[in-house]
Amino acid sequence: MPIGGLISKEFGRIKSDRRTLIMIFLIPIILIVIFGLTTGVGPTKFFTASIITRDNTPVYGTFSKNSSEYDDIFINIMKYNTTTWTLYNYYNATNDGEYDEYYVKCYNLLKSENIDIFIVLPPNFSETIDNKTNPVLIYYIDGSDMSAVTAVEVALQEPIAYFRMQTNMLENFTIMSPYLEFDVPYWESQMLNYALAIILPIIIIGTTMNLTSLSIVSEKPLPRMLITPTTKREILMSKLIANSAIMILQATEIFVMTSFFGLYSLGSLVCFYVVLIMIGFSGICMGLFISAVSPTEQGANQLYMMLLIVIIIFSGTLLPPESLGQNARFIVDIFPLQHASILITDITLRGLSYNVEHVIYLNAISLVYLILAYIAYKFKKLEV
Repeated sequence: MPIGGLISKEFGRIKSDRRTLIMIFLIPIILIVIFGLTTGVGPTKFFTASIITRDNTPVYGTFSKNSSEYDDIFINIMKYNTTTWTLYNYYNATNDGEYDEYYVKCYNLLKSENIDIFIVLPPNFSETIDNKTNPVLIYYIDGSDMSAVTAVEVALQEPIAYFRMQTNMLENFTIMSPYLEFDVPYWESQMLNYALAIILPIIIIGTTMNLTSLSIVSEKPLPRMLITPTTKREILMSKLIANSAIMILQATEIFVMTSFFGLYSLGSLVCFYVVLIMIGFSGICMGLFISAVSPTEQGANQLYMMLLIVIIIFSGTLLPPESLGQNARFIVDIFPLQHASILITDITLRGLSYNVEHVIYLNAISLVYLILAYIAYKFKKLEV
């Protein structure tokens, strides 16, 4: 049978397998819609603060005059002009008794996790600004989560930077950007874009492996076809071409859906699309390998689940390569998920082109599994 006929027959087999078609096209849509709707596509306030200002408390003998004009500026910045903060409330303490009362209120808000931080503006806050000396901010953070403490402290530099600019206190200060290098801007869908690098490869590899993991072991006419001049190589090639065409449609669907929900990419969208196809091709080849070595459909399903779990575990995220011993690090490299994640991160967040090393790894993995699938299928005994 000519290769064109085999490809046409394979498309017919795929078309009849509605369960797999629904899985490969519907699951990406459902997951991307969930991520898109739950993570948001606009600005997001990440931290909540309360402020106690003691700036209206008179200060005698230390400064030439009493002033209390700058606390309102800082409060308004926290309330209206920041991208990472929501002001829960603020209190104006004019004496020690009021301060003690407001301190307890803010402490309870922090303890109940209604706020992430409360800031105290000291009695001499405006006076130090008038004298062009360093103003002091006192803030209290829940120290139970050290990673959250670091994040809050970094985010706090944003309102401080805006305040320094408005009060013209730029000299002798180091102004920090509120976002680290290669971060997704606040106006983009941050959670979605940070998740894409690991979520998309898992979706694509998992569904494309499932697409082909039963393509050989479950097809009944294959043994009879071998009576004809059709070779196993032609049969395998037809399955590879037909399933790759379906995979390209899936990659296109995923590309469109992620763009709709706020895909942020500093790099080329063409590169991003090609990477999606390379990831899908690796899943196709791994699925063909599973189908070629499995004696039964049940065995193929079990091997598919085992291999997918191992791929996720050794993706470089659950078990970072540096945490593994020298003899075990190669396990991360022989599976496609880490390479796929790095390629997507480099293109979308860093604005880079293809990382040649990981492109070679990803395509080499595909080629190895394809060769192993052919060898296993060539020596597989089929009863006519």
